[in-house]
Amino acid sequence: MNRIGIDVGGTFTDVVLIEDDGRAHSVKVPTTPRDRVIGAVAGFRRVLEVSGIAAETVGFVGHGTTMATNMVVEGTGAKTALVTTRGFRDILELRRIARHDRADLYDLLFDNPKPLVARRHRYEVPERLDHRGGVELPLDMQALAEVAEAIAASDVEAVAVCFLHAFINPAHEQTAAHFLAERLPGRFITASHAVNPELGEYERTSTTIMNAMLGPICARYIRNLGGELQRAGFHGELMFMQSNGGLAHAEMVAARPVMLLESGPAGGVSAALRLSDPEAAGVILGDMGGTTFDVSLIREGRPELRHSSLLHSYAVRAPSIDIDSIGAGGGSIAWIDAGGGVRIGPQSAGADPGPACYGRGGTRPTVTDCNLVLGYIDPDTFLDGGFRLDVAAAEAAIRTHLAEPLGMPVLRAARTVRAVANALMAQAMRLMTVERGYDPREFSYLCFGGAGPLHALDLARELEIRRVIVPPLPGLFSALGMVLADRKTDGQAAVERELSSMDVAWLEQRFAALEGEVLASFRAGGIAPEQITLRRGLDCRYAGQPDSIAIDLPPEGFSGIGHAFAAAHQRLWNFTKPDQSIIVNNLRIEGQSRTGWRGELRVGTPKPRPEPWKTRDVALGEAPQTLPVWRRRDLPAGFRIAGPAVVEEQSSCIILGPGESAEVDAALNLVIGL
Repeated sequence: MNRIGIDVGGTFTDVVLIEDDGRAHSVKVPTTPRDRVIGAVAGFRRVLEVSGIAAETVGFVGHGTTMATNMVVEGTGAKTALVTTRGFRDILELRRIARHDRADLYDLLFDNPKPLVARRHRYEVPERLDHRGGVELPLDMQALAEVAEAIAASDVEAVAVCFLHAFINPAHEQTAAHFLAERLPGRFITASHAVNPELGEYERTSTTIMNAMLGPICARYIRNLGGELQRAGFHGELMFMQSNGGLAHAEMVAARPVMLLESGPAGGVSAALRLSDPEAAGVILGDMGGTTFDVSLIREGRPELRHSSLLHSYAVRAPSIDIDSIGAGGGSIAWIDAGGGVRIGPQSAGADPGPACYGRGGTRPTVTDCNLVLGYIDPDTFLDGGFRLDVAAAEAAIRTHLAEPLGMPVLRAARTVRAVANALMAQAMRLMTVERGYDPREFSYLCFGGAGPLHALDLARELEIRRVIVPPLPGLFSALGMVLADRKTDGQAAVERELSSMDVAWLEQRFAALEGEVLASFRAGGIAPEQITLRRGLDCRYAGQPDSIAIDLPPEGFSGIGHAFAAAHQRLWNFTKPDQSIIVNNLRIEGQSRTGWRGELRVGTPKPRPEPWKTRDVALGEAPQTLPVWRRRDLPAGFRIAGPAVVEEQSSCIILGPGESAEVDAALNLVIGL
């Protein structure tokens, strides 16, 4: 069957269609921020038009979006109420003070963002469980009824229920959630034991509230998208990319929309897992889109994962690919600070009006504008010539806001912006590698996003990386990942016990119960048990430490947990504590089913003896140089290009310098050795 992947980004919505025989078609359309469904469906219709494929022959659509992240950062989620244990109403203000839970530890003027829920919408209910889950005070149903009455009279759209120690015993939360659902029809009700059953009152509450505030809007988006796709002729299976890099049905993500927070960037990681060299010891992934630069790692054929993070200084805990983002995308605005230094982002020109060169009213210079005037982007062939860029507008923006205030020529100002952007991105790559105990020189660098290849070689030189990979369709790589990704479901159970006191039979029983829940989730989606791979993991820490480390259950089984944890602790922190007790916080199960598209990708129409099709001026040094331009779609596997040269495609391009060369491998990756 034909498959489509849709990635709704901050500037463009990317759509990729893969035919049965592997032939790929792709389009970019502007994202429509006021209603992202409009842009997504426009992209769906457009890719059918350019491919000549009928909508009825498309059996699958995979979808990823940055919508959930944007709602949290911009504070545009649904109005939410919190129902919690009496005495814990102000947990959102208390946060995690002892652990320096703030965006900048050394900023003395830092103010925490406002709480996710206004105090007037936080309700306390008499009830209490002890730390072992025993009932100290039964749930007061009369008080709960009064809370339901107050919420019903308000404009609250969603309710988060988070009771003390519910991760050990969810009985009170289950009763309260069921009661509120009956009394508050039409409201989105979510409880912490179903979202994040884990120790840590603030983090669990924050995550549950985030799930609630995303719920109504994401549910409407999912419903509207499905309806509009049906009206466009699509009657196949619609699935959504989760933060963990796996796909899930609409019903699952509608119940737990917190799993959509890294939905868009996770698609690129999923594609890289399938198309990067499986023999490589490790791959650094750099996704430079219109708004951000996202960095992640693949080691030993698997992405690095995390289970907790800060989003705009709000704690969120959910299984997610470990992706660090900085405001250094192509649409990031360049500006001059009070000290006369050039800064980039985090403000972005976005999709509307976009960079100055888009000709939509933008007047501030962006990284894209600077790359355009330097010749790294061709104004006539951008998006195959379907989106002409205005060089004069880009030059005017750079001259007015950068060159004249700094007293330098436009080209020098543009090079300065490019250098600052490279420095920011290189630092992000160091934090993802060196700070985690890895040497970036031992990795390859796989770049994607529309602007990713434009900066890739500069970043690789800065970090002394010797191998750069430009995958097929780099500017639409995350959308391609929506087609290639497999289905994935995670299970979690809190234990909070010393490793030495845990009985092997008891551990096996708990893991088996978790596996049963994960298998049931797959069965509900029509997946047979023999199609599912399960992986066991644990979160461990030394007694007295606040944070745990996630490890896989080692091959030798339960007897190897202590050694595996010590090895992970040594790598991360460069020491171990052999005499300290090891605490197991959580047991985890990762279930995966191989349902993504597998086959030989066919992009373009390779020629036996391709030739450059034009030349163009690129400012590699102080003055522009005239370079041959190769169409990537013409290049067959095994073909080698020597620099200086430009390799151009619909969604991006890469500039090879003197002495550099690129070769097309069997998977149609462009591989550059430095």
